[in-house]
Amino acid sequence: MEKIPSPENNKKEDLQNLLKSYPIPEQFNDKAELALNIKKIMSTALERDTKNYDKIRDFALRLRNTYKNTSKYYLFNILIGSTGMKSTEFDFPGEDSIEKFLKLLDLSSRLDD
Repeated sequence: MEKIPSPENNKKEDLQNLLKSYPIPEQFNDKAELALNIKKIMSTALERDTKNYDKIRDFALRLRNTYKNTSKYYLFNILIGSTGMKSTEFDFPGEDSIEKFLKLLDLSSRLDD
């Protein structure tokens, strides 16, 4: 009988796949699982409602207009699907936080269901 993979094994594999596409700078190693969670929240939000694509795009454009060098932010590169960028920061501060934005988007989408 074939074994069903444990959720922990799936999580490890998902994390390895994320880190292949978006290698995390050493100073953010402790945030790798958070990055994976943010990536999953974004994927779920996009699957749940296509309008979320526009919300994410508009948020990314606002960040680009507000900050000089958005590519140095690790979560921004995940948000826009940009690989191979050297990140020196993890997330934007305060109201511009990608983590905060995606968690609120996820909550809003679930409440609309």
